[in-house]
Amino acid sequence: MHMRLKVLSPLGLQQASRLSLQWNPALQTPIVHHVHIIRDSQTIDVLDKSDFTVLRREAGLEQSQQITGILTGVLINPDIRVGDTIDFAYSTQTRFDVFDNPLEVAGSARSPLPVDLGVTTVSWPSTMAVQTRAGRHADLPPIAQQSDFKVLTSRVTDAEGEAYPATLAPRALPDYGWQLSSMPQWSAVTDHVRPAFDQAVQMPADADLAARVARIRTENATPEARALAALRLVQDEVRYMALTLGEGGWLPASASEVWAGRQGDCKGKTVLLVALLRALDIDAVPALVSSINLPLDKYLPMVSVFDHVIVKARIGGQTYLLDGARIGDRSLTPDVPLVHEFILPITERARLERVPLALPTRPISAMALEIDFSDGIYSPARITLTDIDRGNSAAQMQALVAQAPAAEVTRLFDERWKALLEGKGELSDIKSQWAYREDTHEFVASATARIVFDWTGAPINIPLAHVSWQGFDPNTDPRYKDADYVKDFPQFSSFRTTVILPQGQNDVDFSVQPYEVEAGATRYFRTVKRDGNRLETDRGSITLRPYATAAEVETEQAQMDRFKDLTATMRLRSGYVLTASDRQTLTTTADNDPEAALRRGYALNDQGDPLGAIAQFDAAIAKFPTPHANALANRALAHLDLDDLEKARADIAAAEAVDADDAILFHAKGRLAEIEQDDLEAVLAYTGAIRSWPEDVHAFYRRSAAYERMGQSARALADLERIVTLQPQDETAITALATQLLRMGRADVAHEQAGKLAQMIGHPDAQTQIFIVMAQALASKLKTSDPAKAEAVLTAALVVESDFPALLIDRASVRDKLNDTRGATADRARFKELTRFSLDDADEACLSPRLLRMSRDAALDMCDKAITDNADDVALHMRRGFLLQTMNRKPDAVAAYRRATEIEPSNPRARYRLGKLLREIGEAEEGEAMMAEALRADATVADEDEPMREVRRAG
Repeated sequence: MHMRLKVLSPLGLQQASRLSLQWNPALQTPIVHHVHIIRDSQTIDVLDKSDFTVLRREAGLEQSQQITGILTGVLINPDIRVGDTIDFAYSTQTRFDVFDNPLEVAGSARSPLPVDLGVTTVSWPSTMAVQTRAGRHADLPPIAQQSDFKVLTSRVTDAEGEAYPATLAPRALPDYGWQLSSMPQWSAVTDHVRPAFDQAVQMPADADLAARVARIRTENATPEARALAALRLVQDEVRYMALTLGEGGWLPASASEVWAGRQGDCKGKTVLLVALLRALDIDAVPALVSSINLPLDKYLPMVSVFDHVIVKARIGGQTYLLDGARIGDRSLTPDVPLVHEFILPITERARLERVPLALPTRPISAMALEIDFSDGIYSPARITLTDIDRGNSAAQMQALVAQAPAAEVTRLFDERWKALLEGKGELSDIKSQWAYREDTHEFVASATARIVFDWTGAPINIPLAHVSWQGFDPNTDPRYKDADYVKDFPQFSSFRTTVILPQGQNDVDFSVQPYEVEAGATRYFRTVKRDGNRLETDRGSITLRPYATAAEVETEQAQMDRFKDLTATMRLRSGYVLTASDRQTLTTTADNDPEAALRRGYALNDQGDPLGAIAQFDAAIAKFPTPHANALANRALAHLDLDDLEKARADIAAAEAVDADDAILFHAKGRLAEIEQDDLEAVLAYTGAIRSWPEDVHAFYRRSAAYERMGQSARALADLERIVTLQPQDETAITALATQLLRMGRADVAHEQAGKLAQMIGHPDAQTQIFIVMAQALASKLKTSDPAKAEAVLTAALVVESDFPALLIDRASVRDKLNDTRGATADRARFKELTRFSLDDADEACLSPRLLRMSRDAALDMCDKAITDNADDVALHMRRGFLLQTMNRKPDAVAAYRRATEIEPSNPRARYRLGKLLREIGEAEEGEAMMAEALRADATVADEDEPMREVRRAG
């Protein structure tokens, strides 16, 4: 090695003042030819005044339990100046007698350091047979004949210094370099060490070990189980210590020495394991491998590509790779599979063998979170967290916690769980624990806690259930355009979330869809399972091989983008009835925490309890150190719900004085304008809210409604389109957009939106049904206030879905209101012709599940007609109440159910339904008392009745 290094700046002085070289004294002899400093055309001989200090560092002893014997020579020259050139020349004579001193070189035309001129020469006797190979993106340097030698010369000039891209897979490296080797074939490598291994694998003459082998044979019925027991014996009871001094790096200690000392390196552990397996009548041989899984099919036969030795075993016609130097394997197909695509068995006439890579059979890293809302949605949910590490990670975690005080480990895990759930809600009562499971070689960290979620804003992200992965950025350097990319392999992760709702409640909308996508040699997945009040989602990924091709990376991000918008959220529906625990949580004063009081006020107002909300807003306002615009604006909204306009205006004025741009303040102004029927002022207020927060979906909805009331339908539509842009997967937004299109007579475009919604919910064949329901719902809403508009909506819908019976019967009812007897009669006649359903018997039609499935409005009309003729029929009033309830006309439904109880006070089903509905509209005390009384009379009344099943089955 002859090197010249010039110091260009003061930053280079530190590096240039220290020269070093390394050698293995058992194999090598260093010779320093000269160390010169060239300064101002003057040559200074450094060795006249200084000399090398020899150190033995054993840098790998602590981290890898390895003793190499490598020495380092260090020379320190304090007199180095900017502008000096260091001229350093040395050589190392190496004798690798184990392998008869082979010639092996792997080179490249690239330099990781800036170099003006770099020259590498390799020479060998002309009589030596040397193979050469150049990668597909490299040229073999020229080889010349010089006397009795052949000389390869590789020159690098004006190199700026560059490393290979960090994303480059090891299998791509040979494509960019050249190789020399005097090894004629792979068997020549093993032939040199095979005698030593054959001798070393002799079974130790040890009574204790013989007894263990006998016990393994007796206690395990199958060869697979015996092989695993032998592997565990070597992994668990023989500690790893590598002695690679001299030939010890290649020649093994005997199995007897390894067992006697209960320690060994990979070679020693391998020969002991082979001896045990053969004693158990299992075919086993040592095998050389590359620990970094080099693509040996791209290499010439070389000793230097191997750095590890394992066991190849054949059991029942299957090949198993076993590594005695690992720890914790509990299966012949372990959680973290061995990654060796090529092995070289140390056998006679050995050949390189390709071994199919195995995928993990279960997640290497698995996290699970259970959220239990059994006490109520607003109550502190019980959460259970579990994080499982397997393989090397389990051993690392076990070692980590063993070295730290328990209190510190607890603190670290507590902080970890807090960070994981940060921003999700009020977290409390965290209790962490951890354990190493010896039988499965798993490290399990777990915790229990309580968390109160904030349901008042946007939908809540389901923890762990969604993430947007980022793919590789393709290499821009054209030299690497077709190079493979390295992948984390083996890798298999799982993040499972379980959400448990209160028993009998179904008031949370989950928006989470399954997917399975392969991108860049990785399979990404999310499974979703709903079982009653329980939702389970499992998101994860598994790497399919250690590399991805350039073509796969080119399309990787596009493939991953297929599920990047498939968020996982949960949202509380309107109409949720607070449990006793919920109410206690929301009405309890938050000690010295005005933000918590504010959130509870939001929730109470959303739940239709403005008085309770005002109490919490009062507490928050009192505890904030300065006037708080958001709290004042929210209290104004609560006062508006109570029709206390004077107090609302006062709070609005106070909030405006603090922060005139507060988003909720604009909402309060908008609500006040709506109450005062000033749509222009409402538009201005909601425009202010949108200006304050451009993604304020609620403000877009309210402004759209105001625009529509002002007759500006195009602007109303634009706001709804903006909402869909912001929330492309939101079913409510698409439904609102389609409904507005129907209102504007654009039924064909609304039909397209219904198709998008059908695709989104996973039922593309439901497009027509969704479209019909949308048209019916809008017409029903307009039927009383604007029957002409309702008729226009249904007529436009019939253009798209001609002769659809449900639309015909609804239009007949609307035409009755318009006194269009002829049109109504024609629609009913066509309805009867298409369905063969008679409307002549009002009682029968009212109670008919078939009519209910077609049109709730028509069924309600029949009930009203039937009750006119039979005012004291309880069944008719109950059906009418049920229809009104499904149409969200709850006050009218209460009146219908109450009339049924007046006709027949002892009817438990009527009393139960009335009580349940009273509880839903906030009259909990009367409702719960009535439900309890009904249940005492007949415990089956809580069961869902047939009409309800019919409605839900109809969708």
